[in-house]
Amino acid sequence: MRRQLRSSASCKPPPEVESKVEPMESDQACYLDASGRFIIEDYAARRPFSSFLPGIAGPLGTPLWVFYVNRGQAIASFGVASKDHPIMEFQPANKAYQTTPWTGFRTFVKVQRAAESILYEPFSPWQSDDAARMLIGMNELELQTTSAAHGLQTTVRYFTLPGETIAALVRQVTLTNLGAAPLALEVLDGLSQVIPYGVDNLQLKEINRTIEAWMQVVNLENGVPFYCLKASAADTVEVGAIQAGHFTLAFVSEGTASRLLPALVDPALVFGQNTALSAPDRFQREPLAALLAQHQITTGKTPCGFFGLSHTLEPGASLTLHAVIGHAHTLAQLSRQQGRFTQATYLAEKRAEAYALTQRLTDTVATQTASLSFDAYCRQTFLDNVLRGGWPLFLGDAGKPFVYHIYSRKHGDLERDYNAFYLAPELYSQGNGNYRDVNQNRRCDVLFNPRVGNFNVLSFLGLLQADGYNPLVVNGVRFTVAPADRAAILALVEQPDALAPLLAQPFTPGHLLKVLDEREIGLRVPVETFVAAALAHAEQHFVASFGEGYWTDHWFYNLDLLETYLAVYPDKKADLLFGQPVVPFFDSPAVVQPRARKYRLVDGKVRQYGAAVEDAEKVALIAARTASPNLMRTAHGHGAIYRTTVAGKLLALALVKFATLDPWGMGVEMEAGRPSWCDALNGLPGLFGSSLPETFELARLLTFLIEALAETAAVTLRLPVEFHGLLQHTLDALSVWEASSDADRDFSYWDAIATAREAFRAETRLGFAGDEHVFTAADLLPALRALRAKVEAGLQRAVALNDGLPPTYFTFTVTAYEPLPQSDDQGRPFVRALDFAPTALPLYLEGPVHALKLQADADSARQLYTRVKESALFDRALHMYKINAPLTDQSHEIGRARAFTPGWLENESIWLHMEYKYLLEVLKAGLDEEFLEDFKRALIPFQDPQRYGRSPLENSSFLVSSAHPDVSLHGAGFVARFTGATAEFLNIWFAMMAGPRPFFLRDGELCLRFQPVLPGWLFRAERTLTFTFLGQCAVTYHMPERVDTCTPGLHVRKLILQLRDGQTVEIAGEIIGAPYAALVREGQISAIEVMLGMQA
Repeated sequence: MRRQLRSSASCKPPPEVESKVEPMESDQACYLDASGRFIIEDYAARRPFSSFLPGIAGPLGTPLWVFYVNRGQAIASFGVASKDHPIMEFQPANKAYQTTPWTGFRTFVKVQRAAESILYEPFSPWQSDDAARMLIGMNELELQTTSAAHGLQTTVRYFTLPGETIAALVRQVTLTNLGAAPLALEVLDGLSQVIPYGVDNLQLKEINRTIEAWMQVVNLENGVPFYCLKASAADTVEVGAIQAGHFTLAFVSEGTASRLLPALVDPALVFGQNTALSAPDRFQREPLAALLAQHQITTGKTPCGFFGLSHTLEPGASLTLHAVIGHAHTLAQLSRQQGRFTQATYLAEKRAEAYALTQRLTDTVATQTASLSFDAYCRQTFLDNVLRGGWPLFLGDAGKPFVYHIYSRKHGDLERDYNAFYLAPELYSQGNGNYRDVNQNRRCDVLFNPRVGNFNVLSFLGLLQADGYNPLVVNGVRFTVAPADRAAILALVEQPDALAPLLAQPFTPGHLLKVLDEREIGLRVPVETFVAAALAHAEQHFVASFGEGYWTDHWFYNLDLLETYLAVYPDKKADLLFGQPVVPFFDSPAVVQPRARKYRLVDGKVRQYGAAVEDAEKVALIAARTASPNLMRTAHGHGAIYRTTVAGKLLALALVKFATLDPWGMGVEMEAGRPSWCDALNGLPGLFGSSLPETFELARLLTFLIEALAETAAVTLRLPVEFHGLLQHTLDALSVWEASSDADRDFSYWDAIATAREAFRAETRLGFAGDEHVFTAADLLPALRALRAKVEAGLQRAVALNDGLPPTYFTFTVTAYEPLPQSDDQGRPFVRALDFAPTALPLYLEGPVHALKLQADADSARQLYTRVKESALFDRALHMYKINAPLTDQSHEIGRARAFTPGWLENESIWLHMEYKYLLEVLKAGLDEEFLEDFKRALIPFQDPQRYGRSPLENSSFLVSSAHPDVSLHGAGFVARFTGATAEFLNIWFAMMAGPRPFFLRDGELCLRFQPVLPGWLFRAERTLTFTFLGQCAVTYHMPERVDTCTPGLHVRKLILQLRDGQTVEIAGEIIGAPYAALVREGQISAIEVMLGMQA
């Protein structure tokens, strides 16, 4: 009998007693418990690391961000929204390792023995004799330590509060008497520093002493301190009142009742004059009762948040202090809700809810193999991918709902201290993100929830501009409601006049509900009903902004979105590409300068600086629009929004990208001021850098268009006439280039194409004229084939220049130029380049990744794989792949990567995102044996935890390679979890389990075929392996032989389908045809048994 995947309905909190279920390698100090938590013994003695709680509270909850380290009592920083609203100050990881034991949570225990009072602080650095363990769950963190000297066990548990409009961290401290005699205790527990609401990160770092003058604590008399500034602290004319605040509360249960514990918010009553916070000097000297009776200073200093009690603990007995620390919009909101926060049964329910939340979410990728660590890693990776890319909900009209992603946020944390993350402090919370990151993290949405359909394809294509670039910052979606439709929504609330102004502006569902709660506006229907009704009348808008510049690579991730969509919906291809014109062009205020405004002479060398600038006329034009301001219009920006088909947008993209090939026709130019995928090569645009991966992707795009047009020969495409003009100039220049034998024909061709590109951008700077050109397939096919031939010639030229291995990046030296009459604002003359000479950078893994996508067959892919493994990209000690070969001979001008220590960050490290990209392409290229060999060595769940230095259920951005001078760091992981590797692994997981393209058409009929690539050792002892297909169907492979699935002769003997209506269908062979393939996709089949066997 096949084991069933765990049902979300049976989710319970993790067990209270752990057992070593699966040791990690030979490390008995690191193991998994029965609930999949990763356990680290003696955690504070290990290499420091940082991580975080997921910060999700469910659709109807307000999130809290929480970071932790393996020092002290773990929590290093937490707060709401961003690092500008901390409850505990945000610190970079290296600072957090130092400060957390002192400024974080502390537990001070005075043990009374006869006339002597002994101070004990569990988990503190000076209590080093007491080893402590850390238990890391997906949505909670637990610490345990035992004092042999006092016979006292201390357990601390953290989880964030789900399903509440108030964001909060729950902390439960349990003291257990392990001895034979009673223990008389005085306990003071809490947070050494609480940052009042209203203090931002810059103020904390630069005017920390000054800002204390605004600080206050109120509501102390009610036992629930409320921390906020007295007023806004900015040096501006407008000074505002502050209504919101942070709060702390703690209680103990006494039978069925709860008792609030008295608070100490004045640090002088705890630490005395010990401003280093190294020890609670006052508490150590004076009785707790005397301290609690003291007058507290609640203003003009950074407060603390401690709670105290005296208690005699009988042998074997336990005492739990429950604390809730969080943020409320107003003190009134807190007062309305705090009653249930002080009930132990309520917190137990919330803990179970928090556990169930991540279990249900990750049931989507539930996997049962012979490796518990791999199974747990699949869940954790799926969760982390959701945290960066979001999880799709379906809101509004049930017949045609909106796709709305919640939980997403930019990848900022203690090790990415440079990033400004944001979690909207509201229900249905969504955060910020970057185009490339969110695009990649949503690539597999349709593979796990087919209802998403083409939403991501249309959304991200719609953010591409006419110039081929895109806004960097993606701020989620907003909704608008037409005036005529607002009355139906206003009828659902008790005070419609208070809601009406909100509906007149773009809104999110969470913001509507937040304002209703703040203003105590009652709903006449349940929350979900109100949201559905509001959105049923709404229009959805993707919100984005220019951000920090235009990257060269962002556009091609849309090809991956197309690929995954068609892996599930191959029957929808023609409708997707040639259906209704629904795809707009994004309109950004920033424009790419022509060469005459960015090529300049700097210290005797020609450089490309100042490539993208804000256009004042465009800024004014966009600002004047009342609806969808960032969508491109006709009438040169003053007419109607222009929209085209998906195929039309792809054609426009191909034309513009073809026009940005470098002077040698090899890579795509970094002509807009930002680099390609490797951000740390930030200097390459100034060196006229170009990137070959984009050229591989351009060839892929052109091939896709050629095949699609050939399949649908009668189709026509309509685009603005400006694109037709660009195509004609391109084809004319190609004809001249092909006919020429001049030595400078490459430069002349490039100059002509670049001139045409600049003319096109000048024509479309404010918008399209409005006239369209109708392209037929007969017209386009020969033109696209000519473009592809030129691209392929450039790729061949680049590979030949690099000794047969695909390079990734080039720089170009301007070998001849002439000055122009103008200069930049620093007096540096602009120049016109007359000739270029290329130089290939050392090998990067990115080049082979994209080259593998275009290999003709498995044999050519295998040759490339072998060359890579023989190159400097392969770390032979770690059996993993480095991001790049040594950069020792390169100038620092290429970017910050050159300054990094080899083996660290983007310089010769094992950059997990790119390594996983490589493994994915190895798998998709049909190199099954090679993939399975690398799979066990390279994947994170199979790393030695001692070497990896953190939970191997969690990804890191990079592992230190053997190139690093510190041997003790080799193989260690740094920069936790928010990595693009999550998207690549999920793609790998799907391709391993089901095959890269399980759905296909046969004679027009939708079919489904499973083609797994799985190692035999991953099958369980009962010779089965189970995974969740499309997030909704449990598929179990049965294989008596337990061999690798790529073993010759292994085939599918039969399939058994379990329909949700109770029927069972048996199919001989490997193909599921009509109508069952469609039923699988629609979620009407709950389970499939796949019987594998060797041919006789």
